Amino acid sequence: MRRMSCVCFLLLALLPPLTQLTRANESQLSRLRVLRFSSDSSVELSDRSRPFTLRIGDHHDSLTLVQIIPFTKTHPAPFAVLEDFSQLNGRILFVDARGVQLDLPKSAEKTSADPATLYLGHAMAELKDSSADILADELLAKPGDPVYAEVAAVLPPLRKFNTYGFVGTPDTFDKVGFNYGGRTPDFDPAPYFPQINQIRERGEVLDGLVGGYLPVLRFVYPESPNTWTEMLAFAPFRISNSNDRIQPVWYRLTRIENGQLKSSTYIDSYHPFPPRTDYDPRLFYQDLANLKSNWDAILRSSMHIDLPDERLANMARFALIRAIMTRVGDYPKYGAFDKDYAGSEHDGFPDTFTVETAAMLDWGLVDRGGRYIDNYFSKFVRDDGSILYRGPETGQYGRMLTVAAQYANVGGNSALLLKLRPRIDGVTNLLLRLRENAKLLPASAPAYGMIAGWSEADACLDPDPPRYMQPYFSNSSEAARGFHDLGLVWERIGKQKNDPKLIAWGQRLVRESSELRRDLDTAISRSILTVDNQPVLPSIAGVKEPFHIAVPRDPTDPQYRSYRAYMELLYSGSLSSERSKMVFDYLTSHHDFVLGMPTAYGYNTGILAGFLSYGYAYALIQHDDIRRALLLLYSDMAHQYTRGTWTAPETRDTFNDNSAAPYCTPAQLVVALLTRWTLVFEDPQSNSLWLAKSTPRSWLEDGKSIRVANARTQWGPITYSLTSHLKERTIDASVTLPSSPFPVPIHLRLRAPEHTRITSVTLNGHSCSTFDPQSETVTIPAGAAGSLKLTVSY
Repeated sequence: MRRMSCVCFLLLALLPPLTQLTRANESQLSRLRVLRFSSDSSVELSDRSRPFTLRIGDHHDSLTLVQIIPFTKTHPAPFAVLEDFSQLNGRILFVDARGVQLDLPKSAEKTSADPATLYLGHAMAELKDSSADILADELLAKPGDPVYAEVAAVLPPLRKFNTYGFVGTPDTFDKVGFNYGGRTPDFDPAPYFPQINQIRERGEVLDGLVGGYLPVLRFVYPESPNTWTEMLAFAPFRISNSNDRIQPVWYRLTRIENGQLKSSTYIDSYHPFPPRTDYDPRLFYQDLANLKSNWDAILRSSMHIDLPDERLANMARFALIRAIMTRVGDYPKYGAFDKDYAGSEHDGFPDTFTVETAAMLDWGLVDRGGRYIDNYFSKFVRDDGSILYRGPETGQYGRMLTVAAQYANVGGNSALLLKLRPRIDGVTNLLLRLRENAKLLPASAPAYGMIAGWSEADACLDPDPPRYMQPYFSNSSEAARGFHDLGLVWERIGKQKNDPKLIAWGQRLVRESSELRRDLDTAISRSILTVDNQPVLPSIAGVKEPFHIAVPRDPTDPQYRSYRAYMELLYSGSLSSERSKMVFDYLTSHHDFVLGMPTAYGYNTGILAGFLSYGYAYALIQHDDIRRALLLLYSDMAHQYTRGTWTAPETRDTFNDNSAAPYCTPAQLVVALLTRWTLVFEDPQSNSLWLAKSTPRSWLEDGKSIRVANARTQWGPITYSLTSHLKERTIDASVTLPSSPFPVPIHLRLRAPEHTRITSVTLNGHSCSTFDPQSETVTIPAGAAGSLKLTVSY
């Protein structure tokens, strides 16, 4: 084989420690190390029981030597790359004289369903005809929390999806998309192994990833339990010919027969053709290690989590990576690969900016969030507050202000907001003008003071766009939240800069927020309808009929956009628990939910609104409807993402066999957002911090632990851990706060397994009385600081 020049990108400082080994294999693999390299194709190793020698292609127990990475100037010690070839899992190991330095586990999930579990035995017509969410009601009728496996079995895995998966990096414009079964515009594995086509047609491909949360796609084409073909694919962090319009992609095809490695083929971006008739496999593994190093470096400042649910932890991190890789540098992209969503005409879509930036800030990627804010306000917002997009989403204008405030509150640079102030003020003043227009209505009008405007930019394509200039409650609730949060930030910066005008501007926005909230409360009270003896909070102030009556009669009725307006209203955090429940109860009993997920685009569509579901989840967690929040989380994980490669379409049809909408970043980030709120939730109403508010009870079974480090909040960073010793009737908790007094109360939720009850708590060795067995909560009063140790007894 002709060898190309080899430049090793492995940096020892960036390789993860041995503690990244999975618990099941930690003991065995921690003993593995290189004794000596006999040649460039053989190595002597030891697992501390006895030494053994392998040549490339040989195996020892379950491990096969697949390659040796040679000496380089930057890497004085070579690596043996060993692999466990298993159909459902396995791993790739980089081993040197010190032991295992890089452990990349492999996953695989079925992309077909068991007909016996689908729809909980109900006929599709029955589900569609019922106004209730039958599937959710039956799962929630069971005792205990929803279980992921049960929720996943209810609907078939997502397969019909144009952007079934993709790879890329933020360094290139190009994102390379995959169809179901692993075919890209440039490469198809089927010509190498024709049986792949039949396996695809039968829907029997297994999908997964390599590295837990890394964007290394894995496709397994099983023929029997012991014979299969596997393809790995990833986008390396390198550019060919200085051409950032083309993304290189590595493909590796491996054939396993009778449980043994038969062959491996490596393809760098394209089928080999003269003069490149083969590719150096060493470069594949060097680029793979470099991929791990680069993505870990990008996420290094983020919140770190260690959860009993490894799938959720990996899926959340992967969501962040996929959103980052979707971008071109710091430029937003609503989608990838599909022109419908990845075209530059969609770059200014407000949701891309608000959701993505909020997720980065929630996870502590503050510098990245600041760059996204700089890009959007500099490139997509004009001085008058209008945006370079096909239409406004008025609620999102308020959310832009909230995101800007969030950046400042988690440690962002105030100089950036001051630089962007003319554009931020442009958005603020636009909302204030719309608010003044709304106050011209009679004071007794239901819509008095409610900001009118489109709630959805797609209204530009409707037959009568002006008809959608309506006082959606979400327009006002999001503006009120934005005025309040940003007003406090401007006031604080003004005091720091000794700027009386900025202080006064901030104080004015806080007053405007208070007045708008008061008018919002009045408008909601005047607008509540009674239908079939049920109170209904409509999405638009002053309408005479609710969504489920108006839209079936007239599909162009402005309440058609309720799917967005309700989610934004809930996400604003402005509603009381009673009014949020009014929305929950109405939507879940009027054809608007499937398996605990909100739907979109009309009445009784069955189209899951994945890209907006975070708004509903936020309110469920805020108002302590935890079992429904967990059902939504699991429904989203299992049915709004491809099952093994975790790619999320904007929406997905559950009642028909239609293709899902293209991939979009807001939908991709839902799991990351929900994971953060499950672990760390900042309540805008009570002005308090919740830890572990909505974690599953199973996470605190005896011997399990939850760890969260470097979580950024508006009051400062926080680290905490929970370790269950329930067999000894205790749970230990540690909370690390800043050295200065924490200004708000901290509520530590301990959702232990059922039939347990808190009897006492000690805090730093002293008895603590601020706990509530009923709500399973220990409250740390405002003013705490430093390291806190708690023992909770049951």
